[in-house]
Amino acid sequence: MERESRTRKRSKRLGINGLSTLEADIMGIIWQYKKITVREVHETMLEDGYIPYTTVMAAMNNMAQKGLLKQNRNGKAYVYSAAVSRDNMAKLIVDSVVNKILGGTATPLVSHLLKLKSDEDVEKLLELKKQLDK
Repeated sequence: MERESRTRKRSKRLGINGLSTLEADIMGIIWQYKKITVREVHETMLEDGYIPYTTVMAAMNNMAQKGLLKQNRNGKAYVYSAAVSRDNMAKLIVDSVVNKILGGTATPLVSHLLKLKSDEDVEKLLELKKQLDK
């Protein structure tokens, strides 16, 4: 029995994990520097250990195709910037977990967050509750 060859279209939606470890590292660098080239991201990542330049380049190209990064040509190199803010990325990931893992109910997540110990975290949660009540 022959299997039909199917190519899967690249989705612009985030999966349950949102980002791979490599993508999260790259996004962290881009959020820090705002606009940056692949070479600059690669050099920054080399401080934590060896990673091939082509791996970083391919990941950043894929992230641009997913809509996570903006890609602007500057001479021979592309300059990348974040297409999604850090806060928006966190919201997308949490929404994905609530919808796909928790069946649409945020109660277990909120319950977990309420177990936070620091007074600052509790104050932030109370402020968020006030904003939700408006």
